[in-house]
Amino acid sequence: MSTKKFIILLSLLAILGMLLGACQSAPTEEAPAAEEATVPAAVEEAAPTAAEGGGLICVIVPGVENPFFGTMQEIAAAKAEELGYQTLKLVHDDDANKQLELFESCIAQGAAAIILDNAGADASIAAVQKAKDAGIPSFLVDREINQEGVAVSQIVSNNYQGATILAEEFARLMGEEGTYIELTGRDTDTNAHVRSQGYHDVLDALSGMEMVAQQTANWSQTEAFDVMESLLQANPDVKGVICGNDTMALGAQAALDAAGMSDVIVVGFDGSDDVNESILAGKIDAGALQPVAEMAIQAAIQADEYIRTGSTGKPEKQSIDMVLLTPENACQYKSFAPTGSTESCVVAAPTAAEGGGLICVIVPGVENPFFGTMQEIAAAKAEELGYQTLKLVHDDDANKQLELFESCIAQGAAAIILDNAGADASIAAVQKAKDAGIPSFLVDREINQEGVAVSQIVSNNYQGATILAEEFARLMGEEGTYIELTGRDTDTNAHVRSQGYHDVLDALSGMEMVAQQTANWSQTEAFDVMESLLQANPDVKGVICGNDTMALGAQAALDAAGMSDVIVVGFDGSDDVNESILAGKIDAGALQPVAEMAIQAAIQADEYIRTGSTGKPEKQSIDMVLLTPENACQYTLFAPNGKTSCP
Repeated sequence: MSTKKFIILLSLLAILGMLLGACQSAPTEEAPAAEEATVPAAVEEAAPTAAEGGGLICVIVPGVENPFFGTMQEIAAAKAEELGYQTLKLVHDDDANKQLELFESCIAQGAAAIILDNAGADASIAAVQKAKDAGIPSFLVDREINQEGVAVSQIVSNNYQGATILAEEFARLMGEEGTYIELTGRDTDTNAHVRSQGYHDVLDALSGMEMVAQQTANWSQTEAFDVMESLLQANPDVKGVICGNDTMALGAQAALDAAGMSDVIVVGFDGSDDVNESILAGKIDAGALQPVAEMAIQAAIQADEYIRTGSTGKPEKQSIDMVLLTPENACQYKSFAPTGSTESCVVAAPTAAEGGGLICVIVPGVENPFFGTMQEIAAAKAEELGYQTLKLVHDDDANKQLELFESCIAQGAAAIILDNAGADASIAAVQKAKDAGIPSFLVDREINQEGVAVSQIVSNNYQGATILAEEFARLMGEEGTYIELTGRDTDTNAHVRSQGYHDVLDALSGMEMVAQQTANWSQTEAFDVMESLLQANPDVKGVICGNDTMALGAQAALDAAGMSDVIVVGFDGSDDVNESILAGKIDAGALQPVAEMAIQAAIQADEYIRTGSTGKPEKQSIDMVLLTPENACQYTLFAPNGKTSCP
């Protein structure tokens, strides 16, 4: 079962009030998913704290909007938790400076180990060395660094071997002749060069094969679409495209589809579920599968072994061979691992022209589990209803969001499901889609204009904020100083939640806010902001946060400062915060009905496409639930799981 179908199944069952098996899901560098056979069920009771159990393991990856990295992070974290550790999942966005800050944060929290997919072969050495100097071992996966003896383990796919078998298949598919384009990965990543070298060691030896363009798309699907659009103008007769990873292959294929060039050979590299499905649908032609599940699990196992014994019993550098994926075997792999099936594969999904069409699902960034879960559930429901989906991330950048809309318009999308990049800044993109005859269905965040989107389905943020503020005041005995961490200023929800908090707290004479500062919905930024604010407010009694990721960052800063008795509340209902509530760390939260919103968006999109109406008003609001230690175990993946009491 793919992660997409896995998550939607859980959420649908939960919403129907049936028992939901709580499983951790995950994306990766190319395909979403938590590995089903080896990722343990989500924690039902509190995981041990660092002081009580094996300690804290940080799992740091480039960015989980790429399912390759997301799946890797989820599998490594789940295995570490199974082995008795707490985990902190972080994202460095391929920024070596941010990566160093994350390492410093993990060092400050006394992490037992760090599992890392790094931000540059040279640029990452300093961070790994800093951790080593602090007595914290690092275990690298996927990408090596250019120095040995700093990390304990460097566990990677045999990228060169994978590149050569893929290049041989690419040449075979092209009949060993014709022009082709190569899209390469990020220049600072050793893997980009190793893969390209493997391709050329095969293709350059074939006199009939001619590369007419080689350009980086920096591992990005959106950038690959833009690069291919440009390159196709100069090379309209190109016969093939070989890509350094799967996300670039998906972007290249989308550009070819938009140009009506369906007969161009395209191959990817990673083995993501998205590309496997595309191979089975006859779109992308082949790929090379990286053993992500095995690498991630090995990193956690070796970290545990090293923490307990001082040795992994293995060499520092470890390489695992890759598998060629074709239409004959692509169905036999899920979540970057074999499923165990030996049955022959069949075409699994209709193309946009044959089925219900394409639905784009665009969210701010899936490193926040709120947005990631929303995207997966909405996409899975749309696919269940017969559509192809394209999952995209705008990073709260309205200009990037507009580019994504233009890409979806160019591909003739049937609808767009959107969690937007700004109440005012997003109006133009939604209007542009409407003008092109493409309806938009907004979830979570509204825009400041009606009649542009078909639906705006949101949580009742004000109601959720008031019930949470009442609980916060109760926990504080209605007196004492507190800090408020607010969300991104361009997001209407940030202001609505803050207003709800203050409509309750400002009426209580014993409650005094000593600081209010944005952390832009970010866990890392919340940690830094809290560190600074605690210096000026060492006696603060409580922290009220505009979302869960900021609450996790604030709690981490309080833990690092030894301030375990400060009241902290979050807002969203993520599994991470629910587990923290059950562990006695974060004190309360407000749950947004993400599963219901996402499913409704897909259902209403389908209804509108088929009938021209949703049968519902544009603006739809759903009440929220107060989460406490008494009921937090009853919710998983932002939905009720059927439990009736917590241990």
